[in-house]
Amino acid sequence: MSKVHLVLQGKGGVGKSLVAALLSQYFNGRETPLICIDTDPVNATLSSYQAFPVRRIELMDRSQINEREFDSMMEVILGNPGHEIVIDNGASAFIPLSSYLIDNHALELLAEHGHVMTIHTIITGGQALFDTITGLDALITQFPEDVKFIVWLNEYFGEIKQDGKTFQEMKVYRMKEGNYDPEAARAV
Repeated sequence: MSKVHLVLQGKGGVGKSLVAALLSQYFNGRETPLICIDTDPVNATLSSYQAFPVRRIELMDRSQINEREFDSMMEVILGNPGHEIVIDNGASAFIPLSSYLIDNHALELLAEHGHVMTIHTIITGGQALFDTITGLDALITQFPEDVKFIVWLNEYFGEIKQDGKTFQEMKVYRMKEGNYDPEAARAV
């Protein structure tokens, strides 16, 4: 069984690659078998880390998922049981990848083979708060109930408050409350 950590958020510049790098560093430091996959079509930040075993996969062909490359990514995941797999995905591929995963029953395929998928997403304060909350809402709405989420709270751009409510008091948190791992959420 592999544990797949997919970093997804529709807003750029909020810390997706940083989260992917932190996860990679954590697993690498534990000497856990690790595979990192960089699918960001614009900023291949994770690929630039020489300390991690990173594979670059060009998932996007213009605005569509390249099916052959997606299959290649799935083969890497399915062919490496017992690994921690960290996937960094860019903002421009957020909607196509999310939709493709769901429409093609990729999550079910991974589960059938004993792999566990966790979606890591980032909520940031300041001007991007609304966009990142909207991105999380889209993920919660699209993905099946059993998908686990880890939400990283990034207060670099400001407090994460909306109408005086903290993240844990927001409707988007309460919608999926049972599937968050409050011990795993971290400030970046």
